[in-house]
Amino acid sequence: MRLKTTALLSVAIAALSAGMAFAGEVTWWTPNFNEARAKTLVEKFQAANPGITVKLEVTTTDGLPQRVLTALQSGAAPDIVDVQHGWVNGYAQNKLVLPLDDVLKDREDYIPAALQYVTWDNKLWGVPYRIETHAVIFNKGDFTAAGLDPNKPPRTWDELVAAAEKLSANGKSGFAITGGGEVGNTIFRSLPFMWMVGGGIISDDGKTVLVNTPESVKAVTFYTDFFKKKLSPASTLENDGTANRRLFIAEKVSMYQSGQFDVPSIRKENDKIDVGVMAIPHPEGGKTAAILGGWSLVVPSSAKNPEEAKTLIAFLAESDSQAVLTDTFPARISAMKAERFNDPILQVFKEMLPYGRPVPSHPNWVQISQAYFDGIQRILLGDEDVQKAMDGAAAEIEPLL
Repeated sequence: MRLKTTALLSVAIAALSAGMAFAGEVTWWTPNFNEARAKTLVEKFQAANPGITVKLEVTTTDGLPQRVLTALQSGAAPDIVDVQHGWVNGYAQNKLVLPLDDVLKDREDYIPAALQYVTWDNKLWGVPYRIETHAVIFNKGDFTAAGLDPNKPPRTWDELVAAAEKLSANGKSGFAITGGGEVGNTIFRSLPFMWMVGGGIISDDGKTVLVNTPESVKAVTFYTDFFKKKLSPASTLENDGTANRRLFIAEKVSMYQSGQFDVPSIRKENDKIDVGVMAIPHPEGGKTAAILGGWSLVVPSSAKNPEEAKTLIAFLAESDSQAVLTDTFPARISAMKAERFNDPILQVFKEMLPYGRPVPSHPNWVQISQAYFDGIQRILLGDEDVQKAMDGAAAEIEPLL
């Protein structure tokens, strides 16, 4: 009997060491930019729910799409994962996450587009807590020094290029684009330019490749020319949004696209910069556009403790919790009333929200966007011209549709 008991104990220990979760323990993967806020909310949640222990695991955005997808497909996923809105429907269509209709309350208090992003087959597959669009952050002092009026920033593509050229004349980079790091950095910054002229990576219904159409090639040319014409930093091929923010703080970049989440870091690390924000410039006679981005919470199909995970998500979905967790705008309308969202510098970011569009919903979006990103890198490396690079991307994307 003793040998049998020892053997059973050994099996149990081995199972635990292989990743078996304890009853009542919720493992939550959250990005490093959320770490401090997530810890605050976990402490509050556990105080109110002593029967549930939350194990917080911090992720990094570089390589995150593939890491999450691998975890979901392997069956060894955590109980909750923070993911970008655009990834959710692909997970749902591949049966990798659980529906969360029983978790979300007060739907009328949510930005409709945020819920639309995570709805498929009339079911809700994620709970959105953060929404955002980009704008262009610029150094007002650099504008003045270059003879530009900081109160009348560029509104069109031609004006943006002209301003970037003047700003680059003093040894700085006028307008920094991204070409490295996590794929989503470049998607968020370049795809809106494609939309502005009627192009895109794929059609909204996910059935047609658009990446190599004349409209898309025109927009990609406009985007990549900032690097090719030396208006973006020499390190553009390695730079993601964080790198561009650091260059802006170091006063080596005068303009770059990003979200409001960058503003606190700029103010903290270089309070000498007079920060300006403008809408993303558009083609002459056209309208601006932006990706409506943000993050949602999902429960993997292989979650060990899905009910406890849903309890935590319900807490994180509360209005007060959303006002804390997001570092852009909350998905809940009532959470927007928190004092921290009244800062005047957020006004342009708010004005950009109505121009925000979701990325196309497709189960292979992660692979599709990677193919496009690889094409962008070939252009920036000088290996291929824009048309050839986008033709190559189209050839990779077509079998994925």
